Amino acid sequence: MNLVEHPAVREIVILDDGSEAGEYQALEEFLSQLEGKEKVRLHRRKENRGALVTKSEAVALCTSDWVLVLDSDNTAFRHYLDRLLALDPKRPDTIYGACWAFPFFPFHELAGVRLDFDNAVRGVKSGLLRKAYMINDGNYLVPRERYVSTAESLGNLRSDVADVMLFNYLWLTGGGSIELLPSTAYFHRVDATSFWVRTQDASRDRVLELFARIEQGLACDGEFIDGLQAGGAVQK
Repeated sequence: MNLVEHPAVREIVILDDGSEAGEYQALEEFLSQLEGKEKVRLHRRKENRGALVTKSEAVALCTSDWVLVLDSDNTAFRHYLDRLLALDPKRPDTIYGACWAFPFFPFHELAGVRLDFDNAVRGVKSGLLRKAYMINDGNYLVPRERYVSTAESLGNLRSDVADVMLFNYLWLTGGGSIELLPSTAYFHRVDATSFWVRTQDASRDRVLELFARIEQGLACDGEFIDGLQAGGAVQK
């Protein structure tokens, strides 16, 4: 209800990622009874294509210039939405996030920092970004067009085991930045069926590979992307 009722939220776009017919019907029924349902637009895709593919396609379906990306099992607290509403002006090259993915992942040490690629290199070298999992987080406010074009440039790697970390790496090396807003949080739930839990070993290997490249100051360039694609992305 935080999302439906808040004045910062003009529309809510849901892209169903290959749910069973019964699950989709249950979602339709729930939304039909939701107060504020006129804000919600539901789309269905029968094929499960993975989290980043779904998020980037959902963002592309939005009409707003700025979109708050949230996984289906997460939600934004009201104070976070208030803070996002107060952002004016917003930088078109910047993603804005909360400094706490409550209750598991605190990013408070990075609150107020404008993380560009140079800062990311320093953060990995110091150990800060290895300790705070912010660079693996994909629930944030994004400029719609640039977010979609960056995600689409990954091609089949949008289904990689470390899809969000790979996206953030590409975003930072492409001149973008990530800024975490002080004293903000969103609710983040991790369960036994989540993508990361089911692919922990492969995800960890990819994350370590990306951290090593960042520490060396190596950009996420076309040669690296082509090499990963040639090796085959690990699908969801």
